[in-house]
Amino acid sequence: MKKIALAIAFLTILVSARQSHADYYVEYYRDNLFLGLAYHRIGCLSNWTTIQSNQDYDGFTTTRYCNAGTTSDSVPNGSWYDYQYLGTSLSTAQSRLNTCGGNTNNKYGTPGYAARSNTCSYNIITNCNSDCWIRYFSTCMGDQVGIASTCFGYSYP
Repeated sequence: MKKIALAIAFLTILVSARQSHADYYVEYYRDNLFLGLAYHRIGCLSNWTTIQSNQDYDGFTTTRYCNAGTTSDSVPNGSWYDYQYLGTSLSTAQSRLNTCGGNTNNKYGTPGYAARSNTCSYNIITNCNSDCWIRYFSTCMGDQVGIASTCFGYSYP
């Protein structure tokens, strides 16, 4: 009887330990700006169920898309289109996102995820636009997302 009780206690500990760990992702959404031809793309940190941070990973906009504690359904005008697994450590996931966000902001002259670049003029044909921003960011994260822009003259990290 004692062995059964110990086995049940051990299984309970294993199950609760498994439930207490979380997986984290960067989920990518797109906001339809013009007839399904032009989109603004955003990355949000999530645990697949809820958004974990108020930080939008995007450039060239002031619109707030990621709201901590909300579901992906709350992303304004956003339709989900891609994701990348980041692991089970929230601090590691945030560090990776912030490193790539900082690198991308430096590349595009959008400090603090600014709505305008201080190094290039917004252009949908060349590489100074939100599509190219999210391409650079997602490539830095290790999984390039699909975009419509040609990003002419674009260089990868």
